[in-house]
Amino acid sequence: MFQHDTGVPAGSGKTDVIPPAHHAAGGRPDKQQTRQHIIDDVVETLTSGSGCGVVLVGEHGAGKSFIAQRALEQLGEDYLVVQVRGSSISSKLPYGALSVLLNDLDSSHLEHPLMVLRGLTQLLHAKAQGRTIALFVDNAHDLDDLSCMMVAQLSAGGHVTLLAACVDLPHVGGDIMGLWKDDLLRRVDLEPFDFAETSATLNQEYGGHFSHAAARALWTASGGNALFLHSLAREQIKLGAIAKQDGTWVLGRRPISLTGEVRDVVKARLNRLSPGQRDVFELLALAGAVSLQTLMSIFNPHDMDTLQERGLIQVSHEHPPTVRVSNTVTAAIVGSVVPPGRSAELRRRLTAVQETANSLEPGGPTGVAWALDCGEQITPELALAAARRANDSSDPAAALRFLHAVEELAEMPAAVIEAARAHLGLGNDEAARRLLHPLVGGQGPDLTAPEWVGVNILLADLEHRGPGTAPAASGRVLDLRPSLADRPDAETDAGHRAAAQLRLAEARLAVQEGRYTDVLAMREDLDVADLSTESGVVAGGLLCEAMAVTGNVLGATGLAKQVLSAAATVPMTDRNLRELRGRMLLLMLLSARFKEAGEFLALTSEVPDPHSRLGGMFEIGEGLISLHAGRLEEALHGLEAGLWQLRTNDRDPLTGLATAACAYANGLHGNADEAAVQLAELSALEHPAPWLTARLTRYFELGATAELGQRAAAIRALAAEADADSEAGAVATALLFQSAAARLGDRQASQKLGGLAGSVTGQFAMLCLRLANGVKDAASEALLTVAKDADAAGDAVFARDVARKAVTCANDAGNRIALRVAQRTEHMLDERFGGPRNGVQALTSSILTARECEVAVRAAAGTSNRKIAEQMQVSVRTVEGHLYQVYAKLHLASRSELKDAIAGTTGNARIG
Repeated sequence: MFQHDTGVPAGSGKTDVIPPAHHAAGGRPDKQQTRQHIIDDVVETLTSGSGCGVVLVGEHGAGKSFIAQRALEQLGEDYLVVQVRGSSISSKLPYGALSVLLNDLDSSHLEHPLMVLRGLTQLLHAKAQGRTIALFVDNAHDLDDLSCMMVAQLSAGGHVTLLAACVDLPHVGGDIMGLWKDDLLRRVDLEPFDFAETSATLNQEYGGHFSHAAARALWTASGGNALFLHSLAREQIKLGAIAKQDGTWVLGRRPISLTGEVRDVVKARLNRLSPGQRDVFELLALAGAVSLQTLMSIFNPHDMDTLQERGLIQVSHEHPPTVRVSNTVTAAIVGSVVPPGRSAELRRRLTAVQETANSLEPGGPTGVAWALDCGEQITPELALAAARRANDSSDPAAALRFLHAVEELAEMPAAVIEAARAHLGLGNDEAARRLLHPLVGGQGPDLTAPEWVGVNILLADLEHRGPGTAPAASGRVLDLRPSLADRPDAETDAGHRAAAQLRLAEARLAVQEGRYTDVLAMREDLDVADLSTESGVVAGGLLCEAMAVTGNVLGATGLAKQVLSAAATVPMTDRNLRELRGRMLLLMLLSARFKEAGEFLALTSEVPDPHSRLGGMFEIGEGLISLHAGRLEEALHGLEAGLWQLRTNDRDPLTGLATAACAYANGLHGNADEAAVQLAELSALEHPAPWLTARLTRYFELGATAELGQRAAAIRALAAEADADSEAGAVATALLFQSAAARLGDRQASQKLGGLAGSVTGQFAMLCLRLANGVKDAASEALLTVAKDADAAGDAVFARDVARKAVTCANDAGNRIALRVAQRTEHMLDERFGGPRNGVQALTSSILTARECEVAVRAAAGTSNRKIAEQMQVSVRTVEGHLYQVYAKLHLASRSELKDAIAGTTGNARIG
């Protein structure tokens, strides 16, 4: 018997009638739940009077009971809630789930089902006292046949409104199934949490804001299962794997630990499987993945079908098909609790039917680790292949384990390279350096051309990590080409592969350093035309950035769609896919395609990849989009969470960008002290960032500087940055700087803006061109249209600044009607930013002096001239003079018109 808020222990039999929930001021507060729309939908169906009710369907831990309880709490005083619960024990007893209710009936009522039904009906109506009865049946799939029949009869007869919850509808008794088949019972399926729901429920449940990495780690580990999610979150917080930093939950360096409550839940579910199903499940948990044909030759296909129907295992659509455990956390836990003897037996059953025991099976590194756990010897070739796969999948610890398992690998250059990659992945730079230097210093074995190029590229990566050694990294890569041409194997297939590898490294270096014309010159030599290979996809991403920054935004956008489409089908290493996705998101932000960037971020975040395949741009991308849209509270939450996560990763080159964006958001929001602190932190950062990241960092830094009152200095710096980028051919970033200077009021920048916008394609360039033309023609109506279009595109910052320009133009032209419209638009945009200074600051910066603005706000609030003079400690004549200037500048004739003109600013003004 399931009890709720009664004070009576479950199973006591004292009562099964639940009073309606009351939420007094001191009780649990009413708040929107993560799936409030589902709760509202259930409540609407239960109270509509049509049909018999609702059945919630979802796997164990999907949140069925939670949804049901929240819905029942909202039914109110007119409903009596009665709850029963099925179980594996009660399912074996007649009327087992209803036993507590039947205890209140006379024994004579239990002789026949019709008498039971009559007795239950009378009992429930007596308890209800005229209220509607809501019957909640939890675990409806575990009802015995007689209980199922009673529930269905009570529902069909209109005596109760049914709310049932079950794992799968086919296993519910036929009587309740009949209600659904007759369209009397509405089915609501509860799917696993998607990533957005996971983030929302974590933020709501634990307070603060979860970083993208922390939320994704919990989402992927839990598979979106609500029970797993909260069990994992509690355990990781307890263990310190996820820690709170200044209101932000961030993922630390230790992996998600599979212990405690979630481990107990998984073990309990494993015990519910039949022996045959358990064999299949445990083998897959240990092996990682097995081909379907191999698995069918070992186990009963019926057991496999049952596991697949229950969603515990999944079969891939690739050829040949493979099978794996659906939930990664379940697989990891089950694999860790299988006793060694049983593990060895399952291993023998698998290897007995495998044709190639020494090749990398579908399970990849997981299967090789299992072989080592069972004491098997693995060949050098298998160890090297597994290590390479582990490195590609961002599991450097596993890669080192495989390499250390075979002594012969110490003399193999390819193995040494993989060991160095693993140490780089673990942050052990010095260990990687000790392994690599002998290979190029003549102290190690001879290298093939691809190995020789690969070693030098890894050394360049090492050198790029420090501000003092970055120039050496560039020189190393640029000096490789003549040395490669002098090698005796230069014209062999290996030499050609090495040359292609080097071309890609050169292009990557050029993008890193902002030498985009060099990348465009390499276009014919790169594999961009062949997007069916990983190198082609990587080269395509690099070319997209070069095209966009040099002005061909539309061409870059078209190529980017092809590249991203190809990346969805081409196997790629974590690093390459992470860089590609981050690059594409950054380019969308550069070209002001904010809505498209938001969609890309959301869709990619929902892909069940590990976070290592997304990267740092996804930590701060949502914050940057919210910043431009004027949602500053939301932006600061996202940016600060991302910043803490990037700091946890130590030398992430995006830390500077996140810091500058935080400073800008705080400046826009009126948090001057916080913005100043972050600008100071920005100047102390030492680690180099890629060229484009550094330029966007500088853009936000200067934006923050302007918001902190250093407008003139910021305008000069923006104009200088625009000129420098324009001379270097980076016209897209030059346009960004130039537009900011123009929007801040620099007339010369506005004059240059049109010409610069003409050399860049795309929507943002068109907005800039229209802005330049509107300022040149002093056309307030045209500027307001630009502001409206910018706001619709997700750039409220741009729109606000253009609206201020429209106010100035309308005022200078003496067009009172246009001025009022422009002021309303400006005020609407200012209010969105939420800062206490924005409304008054807009008037001050665009039309009035600070003193005039202060007098105007007081007068608009109804304060007399004499009172204003007393408050400001000036003469009445001075106040009258200021008001004369205000009326003249705003083209007004009275205080009532003044009040209308600056409506929306007085409430936010800080006076005195």
